[in-house]
Amino acid sequence: MSKHLKTILIILASILVLLVIVFSRMPGFPAFFIMQAVNINSAGTWEDDPKNWFRAFHEDQPAAVKVVHSKYWKSDHFTDEFIYFFEVEAAPEWRDAFLSKRNLELVAPSTAQSFRANVGSDMTPAWFAADSISKYDAWDEAGRSGSVWINKTNGHIFFYDMQL
Repeated sequence: MSKHLKTILIILASILVLLVIVFSRMPGFPAFFIMQAVNINSAGTWEDDPKNWFRAFHEDQPAAVKVVHSKYWKSDHFTDEFIYFFEVEAAPEWRDAFLSKRNLELVAPSTAQSFRANVGSDMTPAWFAADSISKYDAWDEAGRSGSVWINKTNGHIFFYDMQL
């Protein structure tokens, strides 16, 4: 190897070591890279996966809830970006507690947050509240992007939320 090439490699290695030292001493910098690596590893789209409930709510699925369908999408971005959709069968007590816990209010379906207007794309699954909106009671929370749709015929609860 030529003397010049060795010198260039030594200089480049020294610069790299200095950059690692400088950046590792910056507050939050190591945490940022760890967080980014975790997000890349946990990004994806899962449909009807038994783990979707935990992904969305960070808790085990309640015994009173049967998930009929689910879809969960998480970005690989370092911020927490997700969209989820669920169709569930649940006991009326669980449904009422769910609505109350989230401060949801009954609204006219035509004024509810639209689940079909997802920023630049439509990730809404075909099974999600597929009937005419007149067949649902709609529940919204002011300032949130998600909503809850309850089928008036069979009581199935459809809900979604997103954070982008």
